[in-house]
Amino acid sequence: MFRLDLIGATDPLIGVSRLWALPRFLKFGIQFSYEKLDAILRGDQSDTVVDRFFVYGSHALGMPYCMRTDDTPAMIRLLAMRSQLCWERLAELVKGKNDKLKVQVTLIVATTNIYVRLVQSAAFYIKKCCDFINAGNMQFVPTFGRPPEFSEELHETLVALSQTIYWANYLFLMCGGPDPRATAKLEKEFRQDLPVGDITLSLYASS
Repeated sequence: MFRLDLIGATDPLIGVSRLWALPRFLKFGIQFSYEKLDAILRGDQSDTVVDRFFVYGSHALGMPYCMRTDDTPAMIRLLAMRSQLCWERLAELVKGKNDKLKVQVTLIVATTNIYVRLVQSAAFYIKKCCDFINAGNMQFVPTFGRPPEFSEELHETLVALSQTIYWANYLFLMCGGPDPRATAKLEKEFRQDLPVGDITLSLYASS
């Protein structure tokens, strides 16, 4: 027996691919703390700091940039295996109870589909993001009580919420996607109830 997640784990391309992927995560609407970025850079698959989905994702995302001059069958096979690990881990995560994590992973899948112009698939995953946001009662501003202080963890959630709104509108306006009704409440809250610039009074999300 062999473990698919260890195939090619010592290949130099694997480490380089993570380095290429890190600056692109933010473009994909995913904000990480420095601790999580460090874990991804080290290839930590223990799930103690960051979920291994993002480690696999960093390989799949960064590898094409490394393969531009060396797209051999072996490298393509390695990319395919890492992508397969992402899909398998995604299937596990969406059955779990961590709604914030489910939003992050479905958001990065949606963004990937947008970049390769798979509009219907992207719209499907943005709808999934919205479902998980609603299930987790995630929001910018608390309905009751005092909001928590701004933190890296909170920053991750707020970026995911904002990016979900952005992609829902982008798909509707630029790609003929569905009406972004699922994010209408979030967008109204962002525009009207969130005093942008005063993070000590307003930034909030429940997970």
